[in-house]
Amino acid sequence: MILEPVRKKKPVEDDSFIGIRVGILLIFAFVLFGVLAFRLWYLQILSGDEFAGSATVNRVRTVTVEAPRGVIYDRNGEKLVENRGGLSVGILPMYMYDPKKEAAQFYGEVSRLAQLLEMPLGDVLKKYEEAKRDPYMTYLIAEDVSEEKVVAYLKEHSYEFPGVEVETTYLREYPLKAVAAHVLGYVGEISQADLEREEFAGLSPGVHVGKDGVERQYDSYLRGTDGWKKVEVNAAGQPVKFIEDVPPEAGFNLVLTLDAKLQKAAEEAIVEGIQRAQQDGFVNAAGGAVVAMDPRTGEILALASYPNYDPSVWAGGIKADKYAELTAKEANYPLFNRAVNGLYPAGSTFKPFVAAVAMDAGIVSWDKIFNCSGKFSVAGQTWRDWKKEGHGDLNLVAAIAQSCDVYFYNLGYLLYQQTSPVLQEGLRRFGFGRKTGIDLPGETTGSRVPDKTWKRETGRTAEEQAWKPGDDINLAIGQGDLLVTPLQLAVALSALVNDKGENGDGVVWVPRLALQITDSTGAVVHQFESDKAGELGMSADILNKVRQGMRLVTSDPSGTAYNAFRGFPVAVGGKTGTAEKAPDDDYALFIGYAPADGRTEPEIVVVAVIEQGGHGSSVAAPVVRRVMEAYFGYEPGGSQVIPVTE
Repeated sequence: MILEPVRKKKPVEDDSFIGIRVGILLIFAFVLFGVLAFRLWYLQILSGDEFAGSATVNRVRTVTVEAPRGVIYDRNGEKLVENRGGLSVGILPMYMYDPKKEAAQFYGEVSRLAQLLEMPLGDVLKKYEEAKRDPYMTYLIAEDVSEEKVVAYLKEHSYEFPGVEVETTYLREYPLKAVAAHVLGYVGEISQADLEREEFAGLSPGVHVGKDGVERQYDSYLRGTDGWKKVEVNAAGQPVKFIEDVPPEAGFNLVLTLDAKLQKAAEEAIVEGIQRAQQDGFVNAAGGAVVAMDPRTGEILALASYPNYDPSVWAGGIKADKYAELTAKEANYPLFNRAVNGLYPAGSTFKPFVAAVAMDAGIVSWDKIFNCSGKFSVAGQTWRDWKKEGHGDLNLVAAIAQSCDVYFYNLGYLLYQQTSPVLQEGLRRFGFGRKTGIDLPGETTGSRVPDKTWKRETGRTAEEQAWKPGDDINLAIGQGDLLVTPLQLAVALSALVNDKGENGDGVVWVPRLALQITDSTGAVVHQFESDKAGELGMSADILNKVRQGMRLVTSDPSGTAYNAFRGFPVAVGGKTGTAEKAPDDDYALFIGYAPADGRTEPEIVVVAVIEQGGHGSSVAAPVVRRVMEAYFGYEPGGSQVIPVTE
């Protein structure tokens, strides 16, 4: 028998200790369950909307609904710009191949798309990068595409172009083609530079805005407010239901001061003037401008520049080759607005303004006689008159009528002898040397009334910086370093012939093109008012004497435009000009107003410039006559061949 050692017995555990351990486990399990329950409650109840929204965003697309721009009318209600429907191609990056993960498929797709749209591949890739800023919205990359060539192909090969969509958009249409192109301007996709401008604050890339002309100037009125649709789509991008639908608001309409018929007549008159110049041997004549203005209000009735272009080339985006054609030297820069930005010596059209300044300063009276022998000499220099044998003894009124250079050489020398810049200060009262303030973007700041300060600042040598008698003498006949625009001449002439000032003198108007803003029903939303830039502060007697001389220009056989206006049934006052602008051939100018009988308030002033056209009397004066015939409702008349008188 084997005996085992005696074992010690373990003491029996206390039941209360076991209960504590079990309790701790139960508490831990309860806390853990509570945390899980709270988390589940938080996710489902408190954060449910947030996560549901996040999930929905992945299935919701916002589709922009473009607002139609307002229509542009002339003063008589004729449409100058309207809208038409067009087809555009856009891309939706979220449904396109990933250029990093699916590079071959992505570049294959965009290459095919670029070829189909006849766009450089780089341009398509650039637009893709812009579109990625908002991958859930369709970004237009080509407008006004061919339905037969482009749209049909995309539909037939849709599997090759994931994320490429065709949409209907509004495009600008010009019923009168090239008429008033430089006034109207055009519309295009907003640029990065424009996005940074305050006037376009809040707009997004891809939006269309006015780029030039009144389309740009009054873009905030013409551009409507786009609408949008929020659409829930499935995984394939197909719409399931509409969540929100906000309709677009069309832009307001713009009514211009232009008369479309007069505008067309002005443009045709420029072409006729160029033809006259070429027949006279000035074969380089190829451009010109006309401005017609109401001297009672400052409203622009016609503003023409030639050569012009059909602004429909911008609809849907201009092609590179077409843009190169429009900016080529051989085309004579049809995009350039000569009426507002063309800078020219005024030639003898400047003489009426110089005469008014000289009389107002007390330098001469209208009956002051100077003898014209055909030349004028002072300080060792000689200036010649356009009429070699001279005009004989003339007073100021006759000197304007016959455009006597020698008379104005004398005035220029007298003005040079004054202790202050009387001539320059007086000319600036007419608006020369500064912007007119017309409601068009980009008016030139390059016009100039030269004076001692300007010459001192721009001359390279002491000789060039010195102000000499010849500077004022040349300025007195609209030559030298003077530069004016056709629009400035129209504003100045309006001031010379109206009596709207407080003391019966002339008002210098701020020229304007906008007449009214209307809504879709035709109700006037805003009426534009005439704005004064200043008043001449000259006596009615002085202005009347100048007008008398201008009246003789067209009505007296000695007048330089007598032949051009012979037989015209309405009294016209005017002034011819033949301006030298080396190395070019002479420029032909004429300024005129009507009625000019002294009893009836003048209704219209017209300025014409034919570049390298030769003589104002034989080329530019007939242009103004054509415009006035259209304004007063007369059939074209006058002599086909007009002799040169200046």
